[in-house]
Amino acid sequence: MKNILTLLLALLALNAPAITLSKEATISVLTCSPGDEMYSLFGHTGIRVTDPAQGLDIVFNYGTFDFDTQGFYLKFARGLLPYQLSISRFRYFKAAYEEERRSIYSQTLRLDSVQKQRLMNLLEENYRPENRSYLYNFLYDNCSTRVRDIIEKSLGGEVEWRTREKDKSFWNLLDEYMASSPWIQWGIHTILGSPANADANRREEMFLPDYLMFAIDSAYHDGNRLAAPVEVVYQAPARKSGTPWYLSPGFVFPACVLLLAGLLQRVKGRRLLKAAAFPFFLVSGVIGCLLIFLGYFTAHPTTAPNFNLVWANPLNLPVAFLLIKKRIPWLARKYLLVYLCVLAAGFACWFLLTPAVLYSTLAVIAWMAYLSYRLQKL
Repeated sequence: MKNILTLLLALLALNAPAITLSKEATISVLTCSPGDEMYSLFGHTGIRVTDPAQGLDIVFNYGTFDFDTQGFYLKFARGLLPYQLSISRFRYFKAAYEEERRSIYSQTLRLDSVQKQRLMNLLEENYRPENRSYLYNFLYDNCSTRVRDIIEKSLGGEVEWRTREKDKSFWNLLDEYMASSPWIQWGIHTILGSPANADANRREEMFLPDYLMFAIDSAYHDGNRLAAPVEVVYQAPARKSGTPWYLSPGFVFPACVLLLAGLLQRVKGRRLLKAAAFPFFLVSGVIGCLLIFLGYFTAHPTTAPNFNLVWANPLNLPVAFLLIKKRIPWLARKYLLVYLCVLAAGFACWFLLTPAVLYSTLAVIAWMAYLSYRLQKL
C-alpha cells in the first residue's frame, strides 16, 4: 500500500485506531553506530515495524526535535527543549545513515501476535500529538531509554535483563565513545558535573544505544530470549583515526603551560605578564559563568556541583579587567591570593577525590596558579 504511512499519520493525528498488524509483521530494534559529529557521537536507537501484508516498513524515532520551536536556543541551553517521537519510512532512515557512513544493526523481537499489537498500540499512543513530545535528558531519558521502557511496558515489565554490570561510572561509559575526539571529551568533562561520576547500574547503562543492544541480546521474557541474534543491516567502512596525540588537550595544555611559563620567567615584565594573564582570566571567567548557569539555573541534573569551578571562577571575569590597570587594585590582589589558595587545594584534591576532571585540566589549574602567584606580587 503506497500511501500507508500517510494514512497512518493522518489516523494518529485524529486519535483514530490505526494499523492492525498481520501475522507476518515483525518489530525490531535498530541500533546505529556513532558518527563523527558531536550530536551523533554516542549512536542512536529506533524501532522498526514491518508488515509485508500491508506494505508497511517504518521507523519510530524518539530522537528528533523541531528547530522552529519558540525560544529554541534558550530552551536547549536550559535543558527544556522538547524532543519528539517521529515516524519515517525505513528506506529513508537507512539512506540517511548510509550517507553518514554509520552502521545499522537490527534485533528482531521474539513477540507473538498479541504482544506485537500491544507494542504497536503503545507506539501509536506515544505518537499522538498530545503524547509525542518529552523532556529529553541525555543520561536518563533519551532515544535509547525510551525504546527500553516501551518494550518493557508492552510485556508488562516482565523482561529479565541478564547483562553484567560493568562497575563503571557514567563518565567511564561516555569516555569509551570520546577517545577519538579529545577536545569534545574535554569540553563535556568541563560542562558536566560530579553527579556523572556516580556508578551506573545495569539499567542505567542502557542510555547508550550500544549497551541497550547488548542488553537486548542477553534479555529473556517468559524463559525465552527476547530477541533474535543481531543482524547487520548496513556495515559502514572503518572510520578514520581521531585527533593525533600531539594535538590533544593532554599534550597541548601542558606544552603551552611550560612554554608560556618559561617565556615569562625569561622575559620578566609587568606588561607581558598582564598581557598573558588577561585572556586566561577573561576566558576562565566566562566559562565559570556558563558553569554556574548550567548548574543552578537550568533543568540539567548532572551539571552541579562542578569541580571545574575551582579554576573557572566567575569572579575571574571582572578581575581580568582590573589586571589591565596600571596598578592592580588592593581588592584584586586579595582575590588573587585567595584564588591561589583555592587552586592549590583543588590541585591536591584532584588526587584525593578523583573528580570527573581530565588530567589535562591539571595543567590549566597549574597555569592559573602560576599567574595568580606572579600577579599578586606585582
